[in-house]
This record gives sequence, C-alpha cells and structure tokens, in this order.
Amino acid sequence: MYTVEFEADATIVTTMDVTGQFTDVEVILGDDNNVYIRQFDEESGMYEMVIMEYTQFIQIFAAMKSPEGVYKLEPQSNDSN
Repeated sequence: MYTVEFEADATIVTTMDVTGQFTDVEVILGDDNNVYIRQFDEESGMYEMVIMEYTQFIQIFAAMKSPEGVYKLEPQSNDSN
C-alpha cells in the first residue's frame, strides 16, 4: 500500500508495511533534484534519512533489473525533433 502527495516543492511517496513489522518509508522527490528517503525510528524518536541525487535514485531502479556487473547510465535527451 502506498500514497502519493503533491506539495508545492516536492512529491512525497509513502509506502506502508501491511504486515506491521516496519514503519512507513517516505520517498521525497524534491524540486531541488534531490531525493530524500526517510523512516521514523521509534526507539530514537527521530527520522533516519538518506539523501541522494535524483540520478542515483534512478540507478537503484535500473540495478534491480541488471545482472551482476558495473554499469553507467547515460542520460537521454527529451528532444522529440
């Protein structure tokens, strides 16, 4: 189960563990081209945070479909000409 929210400066995707074993994970896609992944740690009462560039986030998705090895993604142009 997940939610998608549009804020003025970010898109927030929240994934929920339906088993109740883990707390929600938020993926915040900021207008600053950064991706923030956070999960609340009940023991410390704080969020654990990972911050990365959007390209790194895309590489994670690409890696999920890749065999073992070293890869470099090349950006593609959005030009339709």
